Amino acid sequence: MPKEQETGLEGRDCVPFFSSDKYQIVFEFFYLVAIFLVAVAVMIFMQFFSSDVGMSHPNKVFIFSILGGFFGGWTYDTKWFYRVTARGKNNQYKFSWQPHKFYWRVLTPFLSAIVAFNTYLLVTSGVLPINFAHQKSGMLAFSFSFLLGYFSDLVLSRLAAWAEKIIPKASDAK
Repeated sequence: MPKEQETGLEGRDCVPFFSSDKYQIVFEFFYLVAIFLVAVAVMIFMQFFSSDVGMSHPNKVFIFSILGGFFGGWTYDTKWFYRVTARGKNNQYKFSWQPHKFYWRVLTPFLSAIVAFNTYLLVTSGVLPINFAHQKSGMLAFSFSFLLGYFSDLVLSRLAAWAEKIIPKASDAK
């Protein structure tokens, strides 16, 4: 059995697109800036021009929920990017650059948006027992989904625990 199949790919082998950590760090920095600017542009468009294209208010609220989750995931991702790259002589974190986490860092904002939006739908549809006074508010959708996106790992673990309580387990009886 080849060594790769025994232990999996690690380090630079997982991300063959970059010849060094420096090039990967520079790419990821510009990637984070670019997706931030695109998301800000979408948010500005949604706020000021969505009625020009005939978007209804409920659909606008849903888009703000998705954007809130995206920005929450982006903030979490950017915090970790900063944490592992902003090291100097007095490295307070003791983290080295881990190139194999490239895909995690690239996909986090998008996965956070999906988790946040679907959790927001569960809440606003009444499936999850959380009540808000203004459920049709774009600000609520954005800010609540931002928190859900930032803490998407925690949200997924709580949703899994909740689902285990309501979804019956298959019986072992034969």
